[in-house]
Amino acid sequence: MKTSPILLMSLLLWTACSSQPTYRAERTTVVAEAQKEEPQTQAPVDRVADQTVMIETKPAPVVTPPAPSVRSSQGTGGGSGLLEIPFTDSTGLASSYKINAPADAGQKVYGLHVHLHGDGGGGYRDFPNKDPRYDLIGVTVKAPNTNLQWGRAQGRAHALYVNELIQKELLKKYNVNLDKIYFSGVSGGAYFLMGSFLPEFGQNYNSAAFIMCGSEPPRVAFTDATMLSKFRIHIEVTAGERQDILTSVQNTVTAYKNAMTAAGIAADQQAKLQTLNIQGPGGHCEFDGVSYTTGIQQAIDTKFKMILPL
Repeated sequence: MKTSPILLMSLLLWTACSSQPTYRAERTTVVAEAQKEEPQTQAPVDRVADQTVMIETKPAPVVTPPAPSVRSSQGTGGGSGLLEIPFTDSTGLASSYKINAPADAGQKVYGLHVHLHGDGGGGYRDFPNKDPRYDLIGVTVKAPNTNLQWGRAQGRAHALYVNELIQKELLKKYNVNLDKIYFSGVSGGAYFLMGSFLPEFGQNYNSAAFIMCGSEPPRVAFTDATMLSKFRIHIEVTAGERQDILTSVQNTVTAYKNAMTAAGIAADQQAKLQTLNIQGPGGHCEFDGVSYTTGIQQAIDTKFKMILPL
């Protein structure tokens, strides 16, 4: 049978048209499946990014610095309460001291406040620093002679006595903070501290001294004048003080400034390390304007803290 050319052409066109929808359907299906897969690959990336941000913004842990170590004598065996105890040094010089140690002195580290009385020993009897304060154990020392006078011609012997009493007695019996051994001196005791004790043994104590109503230039050369770079000195006198004492105080200030300069201590630092206050109309040691004894007590109660670290 003969096929018409027109019919043959119609068949070819029909075949071509009928196959096109299948191609489009397959292509559409592939694209759709690809679009469905895209969110599946993207989601984990978003979650990882979120976790990374959270880790980066987490606050760092707070690190508490260790407490500064305390240099202490590790002494043991000292009694508590108000005590009066005899002491003899390595040369045979003998006297006594009073101490008022808190009940917990055997368990806790304390500093010392060592007080040196004026001529006649009134400050030893009165013990103006006996009340515990500032975590310091109060001690007062009796001059080792019959007239109860510190220093003068016996300055070097007395300086050795006080140094050994601290180093060989107090530091052995009590656990003392070695950076908190403070001194106060009144009248003759103030002369002795500035003229004999500090020049000879001050290098053993990097703390401070509160000097009241008296002072004198060094009687001996400084064993180590660089100790003045870490030792605070405050001198307190009344404007109504005896003129010879006021003159001696001014001479002492000058002598100590010269020693600090020779030791390489800058002038601005010297002004902080050594201070002088002349104030009040009272007479000798009458800081309250009333009497020697009550004036000293007031000065200890209200101004001793000036030499303590802030």
